[in-house]
Amino acid sequence: MGRSRGTGMQSHRLFMWIATALWLIAALAAVIDGDTLNAVAWFGFVAAGALGASGATERSRGLSYLSIALLVAAVGILISVFLAD
Repeated sequence: MGRSRGTGMQSHRLFMWIATALWLIAALAAVIDGDTLNAVAWFGFVAAGALGASGATERSRGLSYLSIALLVAAVGILISVFLAD
């Protein structure tokens, strides 16, 4: 109960930056592997994560919708790649 709102938001943003860095590593691994669709999907996660971690989605409704669309597209691509294999 003693936690301020700022502390919770900072830990959330730190987690998002860590997740974004891990998604970037996965995207680069897909590029090195030559798997174009997986790379596009992981870069979609990177873009959505960067928007969320930077706080841009909290300031703009349009960027929030863009972030959600990126996440949906990235998940859709990954699921389609998984089902096609």
